[in-house]
Amino acid sequence: MIKPSFAVMCFSLMASGCSAVVSKVFPLDNLPPPSGPHGVGTDFFEWVDYQRPELFTEDPEDYRRLSGQIWYPTTANSQAETAPYLDNPERRLDTIAYQSGLPKFLVAHMAQVKTNAVLAAPLKNTQDKLPLVLFSHGLSGMKNQNSIQAETLASHGFIVVSVDHAYDAFLTIFADGSEADYRSSDTENRTGEAFWAFRLPQLKTRVADLKFVIDEIERRGALQQPRWAQIDTTSVGAFGHSFGGATALLAAHEDQRISKSLALDGWMLPVPTEVVRAGTEKPFYYLGQAAWDDPLNYKKLDRYLTASPRGQKQLVEGTKHFDYSDAPQFSDLAKRFGMSGSMPRPELRKLIDETVLDFFTSP
Repeated sequence: MIKPSFAVMCFSLMASGCSAVVSKVFPLDNLPPPSGPHGVGTDFFEWVDYQRPELFTEDPEDYRRLSGQIWYPTTANSQAETAPYLDNPERRLDTIAYQSGLPKFLVAHMAQVKTNAVLAAPLKNTQDKLPLVLFSHGLSGMKNQNSIQAETLASHGFIVVSVDHAYDAFLTIFADGSEADYRSSDTENRTGEAFWAFRLPQLKTRVADLKFVIDEIERRGALQQPRWAQIDTTSVGAFGHSFGGATALLAAHEDQRISKSLALDGWMLPVPTEVVRAGTEKPFYYLGQAAWDDPLNYKKLDRYLTASPRGQKQLVEGTKHFDYSDAPQFSDLAKRFGMSGSMPRPELRKLIDETVLDFFTSP
């Protein structure tokens, strides 16, 4: 709960309209530098899967379109200008304020937050192909919501690719300026067969997105297109947050090219029962909060791990759901607003970064 004095200060600042004052009283930090020896480059892409009509629209000529981002090791000058955290901030800030439940003036400074990645930097030259890791965001998330882990992996020599799962993401902005809004909210709180009828097509669409990304990288690599030709797709890693954790798990279950998967506070409920019972022979890691509001989430996780000889879990006291994204790393105010648990930001970041890096670098 916000203390009265804090609330008075907030509304006074809001009324003043002074963004410079707000940014000083409620500063948002740039992303912390990654731990690896390489610089990090990033770029954006947009691909269309003409084999899949869009699930979320009724237009038969609307095919699945994906807006994506790639992070990679680079030889770019360490003094080069780094990319902002938000692309098109003027169009995203209203939605971010709505999703976070915070007034827009408190999140407006996100437009100035910087990453450590240099836009369109050259890929580091290497004789060997670079390992690929895919990331899947949570419901109403966005492709760059775990940029910290993406930069960490890229700084250690990985290629990381993430896409906005259109209509599952809070806002997808395409190159032509058109948008895909968020349409995946379950306003009816469905249960039983109604739950599966609503969520399973969404999950399968997300999994198909990841498969298509690998297919398209392979196609472009075969054409010797710069950057894509240097990616190894024979042993791909996948990780995700919340619904993205379920996406990574199921993608590994269905696609042999994905050799391991990791869930960051993964939402296990939409994982099909037959997949949970079958488990996996592939490495799987679950890192998340100590308990979910719905205890069935961890009952399904434990059932899956029982059937998975190389599966592991680590449940962490003092963390909350959004701690497993970039959200709490911008400011300690995330704790005041109840978005983050009690674990200090540096300790939390170190835990997630090291877990993700160790998992994808291990055999």
